[in-house]
Amino acid sequence: MNWRGSLPLFRGGRSRLVPLGLLLLAALLLGYLDDTPLASLRNAQFDHYQRLMPRQRTNEPAIVVAIDSAGIEKYGPWPWPRTLLAQLVERLHAAGAKSIGLDLLLVEPDQYSREMLTKRLPDLPASSRDLLPDPDRTLATALAGAPTVLAVSGIVRPLPGARFPNKPLPDFRIAPAAESSMTRYASSLTSLPLLARAAHGEGVINAAPDRLTSPRDRGVLRRVPSVAVIDFVPLLSLPLEMARQSLGQNAVVAAESGAQGMERIRIGDHSLPVQPNGEILLYFGRPSSHYYLSAADVLAGNFLPDTFPGRFVFIGITTTGLQDRVITPLGDNLPGVDIHVQALESLLSGEALQRPVWMPRLELAVLVLSGLLLIFVIPSLQPRYAALVFLTGIGATVGGGYLAFRGGLYLFDGASVALLLSPIFIALLSNTLIAADRRRQQAETDLQASREAAARVAGELDAARRIQMGLLPDPGRAFIGETRFELAALLEPARAVGGDYYDCFALDERRLCLAIGDVSGKGLPASLFMAVSKTLTGALTRRNRDLGQALREVESELNRENPEFLFVTAFVAVLDADSGDLDYVCAGHDAPLLLRAGRIGRLDTQANSGPPLCALGDYPYGAAHTRLQAGDILCLFTDGASEASNGDAFYGSERLAATLAATAGEQSLAARLEALRDDIRRFEAGTQAHDDLTLLLLKFSGR
Repeated sequence: MNWRGSLPLFRGGRSRLVPLGLLLLAALLLGYLDDTPLASLRNAQFDHYQRLMPRQRTNEPAIVVAIDSAGIEKYGPWPWPRTLLAQLVERLHAAGAKSIGLDLLLVEPDQYSREMLTKRLPDLPASSRDLLPDPDRTLATALAGAPTVLAVSGIVRPLPGARFPNKPLPDFRIAPAAESSMTRYASSLTSLPLLARAAHGEGVINAAPDRLTSPRDRGVLRRVPSVAVIDFVPLLSLPLEMARQSLGQNAVVAAESGAQGMERIRIGDHSLPVQPNGEILLYFGRPSSHYYLSAADVLAGNFLPDTFPGRFVFIGITTTGLQDRVITPLGDNLPGVDIHVQALESLLSGEALQRPVWMPRLELAVLVLSGLLLIFVIPSLQPRYAALVFLTGIGATVGGGYLAFRGGLYLFDGASVALLLSPIFIALLSNTLIAADRRRQQAETDLQASREAAARVAGELDAARRIQMGLLPDPGRAFIGETRFELAALLEPARAVGGDYYDCFALDERRLCLAIGDVSGKGLPASLFMAVSKTLTGALTRRNRDLGQALREVESELNRENPEFLFVTAFVAVLDADSGDLDYVCAGHDAPLLLRAGRIGRLDTQANSGPPLCALGDYPYGAAHTRLQAGDILCLFTDGASEASNGDAFYGSERLAATLAATAGEQSLAARLEALRDDIRRFEAGTQAHDDLTLLLLKFSGR
């Protein structure tokens, strides 16, 4: 039977109509890629180029003087007195700094300035007012005596009473046709006029992340402006202005431009490729602590004599709660001031990513030519040769992007082209693979349906597992910088989803809440009950200072709708992180282990232990109290640890206690936790786990 001739799709040229339509749709999608989810794929591909081939930071032309926690601890909270900033600038200038950039917006007068003190003390005699200090003028004197550049933040909308830059570019050359494409701001935030006039220059610090098309893209910064226009006044970015200042006040800044806008920016003998609107596609290098020095050390003179001579210095805030953090394409979470360092290094080395205006046209041409080649070649080939031709073309397209990046830092989007070609190839290949036998077709259809159902169930279980694990906090991230205690936890479900949970969160600056629980049963019902139990325990513990009352309310809410008559064992504790006072309630759960001074014991839960939640209903749970000592380690666990089996015996809580005591040589709590888990798994000797394994370790250090 000539089945090709019997199908309308293969008569004449009709077999190519669908692929041609897909090619047209693919071309439209590529042309408007920025408005589609494919933009995330393109950004991920470009970021991958940088991860594989980051910029080599062979020299260190710049350094960041960080207003960090050490400086805050020594000199008090931010904002510091302007006299202290003046001292910092003078110290850096005396140390030989080539140029000093302040990544700070000094918008308001100093709180101890004559103006501010006069407002606070209106009854102060005029004769005394003249004796008041003027910190802003002191800082202005320091700024005037050193090669300094202040920060300016552009604002899109005009603001009443907004200040405008005092130090525009003295010599900026750009073709009139390219001026309209430049980044523009209607107004700006600048430092006090007194300070702005004293500084040698001002630079823009705006650096917004790319427009987002996917949550995974959130906050990734890939581009920064090289030059912007604020109220019709051109202004370089902060790092580029510092470079210009180092070349001399009369250094020429020129913009090479074409019909679409800017192409390169040139400062003296240095130049960088830019986007039509003047933005630089930063080529990032790996971060290094060598680029940071605490302001407290600079003020104290604790630095080597060769630290600053001939180097650019950025003064910026890096202390927690005050700094601006950005995520780079390399995946690093960096202070915003580090971006200025990267931009300055890019200018000095002449390295920046390039995506010229003709690059999207080249990608479109590659897509169309490759698609036409597939449409006219694939139907005449056997499936295996067709697949070989397609994979070769895809490899060449994607590999060409890597070669373009390596050869000239060009950003060619080969991944999007390859992805858009895939439906065309699939449509062509599907036309050559029609089943000949109906019975076999039906059998394959039934088999496929069963596989899809199984995959759907497996996918739903996998999604449920990810959701369940996502409900659990990450102690390592939640308490970064905490010195009074250390936390580590893990949960390994025996099945796709489980009924164990743990929780740890701060009730306030002093109190830490810990919770662990084990729901009766297995699988999806237990996982759903686990999620409800964890949520209720966290919410009601936050609302009630009485732990016993909180658990009574948790049990009441769980019993409200419990058609499967599930119950949950739980242990909830609240630790005063300053004093070590520990209040806890035990609802049918194993008593936690307590390691103190090398000796292992158990927390006394006999006096306040009650039945599992929802076992009896309306049980009057009460809280017990103890006090932890510095160095104590508390181990919370579920029966997945104590009842782990090798087929002949149970692991047991005694062995768990002995293993915990034997981990004294481990340097970190996380290492101890892994040692416990590994010992349990070794004991099981490959036997399938019958219950979820949950462990939570707390090490109390005190204030």
